[in-house]
Amino acid sequence: MPDWTREYFERGYAQRWGLPAPSEDVRLQAGSLWNLLQLGPTSRVIDIGCGHGRHALALARSGVDVVGLDFSVALLNRARHLAAELHTQVRWVRGDMRRLPFRAECSNAAILLDAFGFFDSEAEHEAVLREAGRVLTTGGRLVLKVVNAGPILGAFRATNREERDGVVISISSTLTMDPPRMTQRISVRGPGGQGEYERRQRLYRVEELSVALERAGFAIVGVFASPGGASFDPTVSETIWIVGQRRGADVAPASSQ
Repeated sequence: MPDWTREYFERGYAQRWGLPAPSEDVRLQAGSLWNLLQLGPTSRVIDIGCGHGRHALALARSGVDVVGLDFSVALLNRARHLAAELHTQVRWVRGDMRRLPFRAECSNAAILLDAFGFFDSEAEHEAVLREAGRVLTTGGRLVLKVVNAGPILGAFRATNREERDGVVISISSTLTMDPPRMTQRISVRGPGGQGEYERRQRLYRVEELSVALERAGFAIVGVFASPGGASFDPTVSETIWIVGQRRGADVAPASSQ
């Protein structure tokens, strides 16, 4: 893994975000994901890059079999703690999303939410999508969420400041292009600790994300600004929620209902 990811995701992420239990908003998103993924009571979902398990737990509480995978020991430990608190069963696995430790076609659905684009090369990102396709059954669906590059590139801010629950975060950002990547220096000060971290992210426009998914064997069946089905506008929507279906079956459009 890139060196910066260990420091940021093992320490800085928790200091910045606080690692709360699934909120009402996350529970609502899980309901929308149920529909986008075409889940049923016997479905299995793999949460790739599950972090501290918010969406994995919310989906598991809705009645499906969920496996949560992440590389961060600290985030998985928090996920296990939350699962025990909520009396919710999820199988937690430490692993690398570029080489998923699962057999082929073992799952009906997968999610990859705010966890894509953090490797150093395009080949590694392509490997993540290929692996997601490999573990899905034919016709299985993947919901992928990333920030939308359009608004960031259109109105780039070199500095930013966030404050939540007594935590102050100062962010200094730089851009490189072809392909667009953002490198951030993040300073965190608050009750949960303090530290200086680096964070790097590949920025995607919807067209190139669609192409990457299609190369990995997916058909695009829906693009939204939210899991509830809000219309996507490439110039203003903050996030891209894209639904891909593993090719090999008849493909129906994704429904947000």
